[in-house]
Amino acid sequence: MKNKTILIQGAMDIEVEYFINHLEKKEKHTIAGYEFYTGYIHTSKIIISKTLVGVVNATTATTIGIMTFHPDFVINQGIAGAHKSNIHIGDIIIGEKCCNINAFSMPTKEEGHSSNPFEWEPNKRGKEIQNGDEKLVKLFKDFFETNHENAIYTGTLGSGDVFNREYDRIVWLQNQFHHLSEDMESIGTYCVCNQFQIPCVGIRIISNNELTNEKLDKEQAIRLQELFIKLFKTKYIYL
Repeated sequence: MKNKTILIQGAMDIEVEYFINHLEKKEKHTIAGYEFYTGYIHTSKIIISKTLVGVVNATTATTIGIMTFHPDFVINQGIAGAHKSNIHIGDIIIGEKCCNINAFSMPTKEEGHSSNPFEWEPNKRGKEIQNGDEKLVKLFKDFFETNHENAIYTGTLGSGDVFNREYDRIVWLQNQFHHLSEDMESIGTYCVCNQFQIPCVGIRIISNNELTNEKLDKEQAIRLQELFIKLFKTKYIYL
């Protein structure tokens, strides 16, 4: 049984550079402005995709990555902000599910009647929940629980093109969607992978929490990549 071909995504340089530096037999491919790096980590064939930031970029890069490299499964990973007060910097969220937390319909209001975001309601895209692959969720949960000192959570990733920093807004969003964290890419990956019927999972390490005033720490992205490298060097990924 051969190892799988794995497409690993990160939006920013800090979310992929550690991976790229550890690739053996590395080759760079630039397609429509998106960077992909192919190679090996131990015996696993890896494609690293720098998706760039945002849902549209993640959607585009995922489509290109699947159609060009034909991965067996996709991992969207990187940093995220916590949307619950009991989740802290360094904790890891494994996305059993993913939802678009910035897809809303709003009531009609005439000129001069102002705007009230707390009156908005999730629209069809906001209500559609995307699923991660159960086997991938279990594999990474089992590994992280024995190799990472911080808390590990499984649940719903929240994703969209807004960096929410208002306490009341975050609480309101969490009450609407019941998600654990916020990032700007994973919903695009989940939607494309589910359309192509490619197993996927989103894994996010917490870099900040506006509810508890924990300031942004982008270096957490490197901690997460270190864990992946350890996994690929110590385990065969068959599934």
